[in-house]
Amino acid sequence: MAKPLTAIAVAKARAGSTRRELPDGGCPGLYLIVQVSGHKSWALRYRSRRRAVKFTLGPALIGAGAESDNAPELDTPLSLAAARELATRTLREVAAGRDPAVAKRQRREAQHAAAADTLQAVAEEHLRREAGRLRTLDSQRRPDLELFYPALGQMPLEQIRRGMFVRVLDHIADERGQHRASRALGAMKTLLNWHGNRSDYVSVLTRTSWRTAGPTGGRDRVLTDPELRAIWLAAERAEVFGAYLRFVLLTATRRSEAAGLARSELIDGGRSWLIPAARYKSKRDVLIPLSTAAQKIVASMPVLAGGDHVFSVDGAYALGDFASRKAAFDKACGVSGWRLHDLRRTARTLLSRAGVSADVSERCLGHSLTGVRRTYDRHEYEAEKRHAFEALSAQIERIVHPSDVVVPMRRAKAGRRK
Repeated sequence: MAKPLTAIAVAKARAGSTRRELPDGGCPGLYLIVQVSGHKSWALRYRSRRRAVKFTLGPALIGAGAESDNAPELDTPLSLAAARELATRTLREVAAGRDPAVAKRQRREAQHAAAADTLQAVAEEHLRREAGRLRTLDSQRRPDLELFYPALGQMPLEQIRRGMFVRVLDHIADERGQHRASRALGAMKTLLNWHGNRSDYVSVLTRTSWRTAGPTGGRDRVLTDPELRAIWLAAERAEVFGAYLRFVLLTATRRSEAAGLARSELIDGGRSWLIPAARYKSKRDVLIPLSTAAQKIVASMPVLAGGDHVFSVDGAYALGDFASRKAAFDKACGVSGWRLHDLRRTARTLLSRAGVSADVSERCLGHSLTGVRRTYDRHEYEAEKRHAFEALSAQIERIVHPSDVVVPMRRAKAGRRK
């Protein structure tokens, strides 16, 4: 028969070379567990449904102030007296046919499930699983979703109502503007729809809209001729990032498409660029005939031993860190308030200025024809696009290096009258 433990005996219990269990004769089934590390805890051993169960009550509380008038709670530090009281209460539950170990396990599973379904946990899982498929995920969608974390991140999605999302969007609009709030709403809608497709969750934002900057919320910024000239001339001195900017403008491509250019994607002796479907927004292969100026930029880039990327610092990874690179470039060129995607919009405008038809211009941007023409017109427009990109290059050249020998017509006529 084991002797009853005392508070002094609990405090003086020493760790051994193996884990020790010291029975308490004052409460049948109660044990003081002493780990090799010296950590002490209380456990109760009993039988439930013809099987032996070891049920951990909590860590051992030792020292002055160990006794408390409060009722002992599971998984909290317990003195000897508190451990005996909790063990006696637990044995009554077992005698009544309830197994506290099963209830404890169910509570932990529910807690783990709730933690896995918090907004932040679902968002991080979404970002992890979709990173290989979505474009510019980390640079765009992650910052937008993270705006919801401080207020709602630790709440289970099932408990977040539409009004809670709207209050966060109000705060984003006040602090960062209407356009950012609209972007954040779009990112959150995508997340909730993704989660709904994988579970029984029903999005509360399906009918939620948000005001955006301007009539439609879209940007319409096109570089003026002086701005384009300043950016181009500064880009000629900016090495890799400058070459990349000029290539984006000459090809009218999106920033990630141009940044990911690999030499293996160049065909026809480097005269054309075939963007694979995996890297294009429309998920189809797109052919970009390269103008002579664009070919010269590619040819000027060094072949790096680390990999196949054209615009890269080591060849292994595509050019990135656009925010800091552009911030430094803006100071060098003296132009501000523009984005990399504005180069694509500017190129489209310059194609029209160069006399390229709308159909060909849209094909240069990788856009499909609309209506029945999309079904019946299967022409690839390769020759037309090549001519268009050469016209674009010539238009840019005229803007960047305007001829000084052109005499205004009015002045020439006045000279002839004399």
